[in-house]
Amino acid sequence: MYLVTGVGGQLASKVADEMLNLLPAEELIFSASDISRIKPENLKRWREKGVDIRQANYDDIPQMKEAFEGVDRMLLVSTWEIGPIRRKQHANAIQAAKEKGVKYIAYTSFIGADIAENTPLVASDHRDTEQNILASGMQWNFIRNSLYFDSLFQLFAPLAANFGNKWRGNTGDVKSGYVAREDCSRVAAAVLAGKAETNQAYEVTGAELLSEKDLCQMVCDYSGWPGEYIEMTDEELYAYWDSQGVPREVTGDFSNSPVPFCSDDLVQNGASVRSGHFVKLTDTVEKLTGHKPQRAQDIIGQYEAFLPTA
Repeated sequence: MYLVTGVGGQLASKVADEMLNLLPAEELIFSASDISRIKPENLKRWREKGVDIRQANYDDIPQMKEAFEGVDRMLLVSTWEIGPIRRKQHANAIQAAKEKGVKYIAYTSFIGADIAENTPLVASDHRDTEQNILASGMQWNFIRNSLYFDSLFQLFAPLAANFGNKWRGNTGDVKSGYVAREDCSRVAAAVLAGKAETNQAYEVTGAELLSEKDLCQMVCDYSGWPGEYIEMTDEELYAYWDSQGVPREVTGDFSNSPVPFCSDDLVQNGASVRSGHFVKLTDTVEKLTGHKPQRAQDIIGQYEAFLPTA
């Protein structure tokens, strides 16, 4: 049996749909930390197809062990709460999988997780999880995703429009191999289905190197929005997010935050880009899915409803 965890989230729900294109529904198990948070249309569709839907909260090892019953291969989809919380949640899932006899685990990691010294803050959680998987003795694959185009088009462009048409960043205009979330989901499904070489890490990128400034300009050209990219230092960006009610840590108060991320996540991701960790392009998408990776121009139209206009 094949398990996809975290199907209440955007990436895992796409992986779930891709798995249904690759394998019979009766061989699939989908889990979520809270089944009530799965989109109703997804839950209805999956159940109608015959998929076994189980609850598996990463904070509840006994519940996960029950959910992992009969699983041979699983995809551990990373959670969003960076720092000690995420590390503990992932460690719990690995422990539960090992104790239930799961033979293989694929993990949605992050570019930079292979850096042993001075690992970037966000990537350090993923490195910790990778090391735990290696120590578990299970067979594995690490799917080290690049940054998503989708987040910039769906969240940060409209956010910039609400804040004086200023797209603020700290990436130093350094380029990255941004990737479409859909391509990452296809790769993850292919890996879980057994199309990858076992015990290998794969870096997943798009087809072109672009900077945040490039993507800001792309939005302007597409919709006529009069936006402007503003480069800031890390300290300036922290102060800016402070002023907007964004907590610095994931355990902070999000009640007035315009984004579902803490500023440690936002600022440190930008710092990682500036350090050049994402200046790379790979053939992983085409190699494992048979399709070339989508370009920013290919997917921007999918987010037209979110994009700011003139």
